[in-house]
Amino acid sequence: MNISHAGAVAVRTSGARTLFLIVSSSDGAHWVLPKGHIESGETPAAAALRELREEAGVVGGLLQPLGIHHYRKGDKAVSVQYFLVETLQLAQPDEQRTLRWEQEDTAVDLLSFDDARHALREGVSALRQTNRPHQ
Repeated sequence: MNISHAGAVAVRTSGARTLFLIVSSSDGAHWVLPKGHIESGETPAAAALRELREEAGVVGGLLQPLGIHHYRKGDKAVSVQYFLVETLQLAQPDEQRTLRWEQEDTAVDLLSFDDARHALREGVSALRQTNRPHQ
């Protein structure tokens, strides 16, 4: 199955705390990770960074790829490649989303969908393996 979407598990530190970004869905009904369609000629990594910038105004640096998640949205099969991304800079987002920076447990509890919860947990695990700060 071709990867149709890309998403970001964005992380930043605040003092000794590691915070993860969640955003409201385009309809405002759910908490999700920034993600969207991969455009023609675009790599999944580039799409993840673009979606993060458009949806949240976060300019990020790629840390590492995470898993590929599959689900159905109506009659369409969706395949999302997630990436762990460090926050480098905050800018004005292109979209009107509500943003929350939360610690791991709160972010997991708030996320509406299993694939996003799983991707965030993968990001946490990857941070631990690279000895980056995480609490």
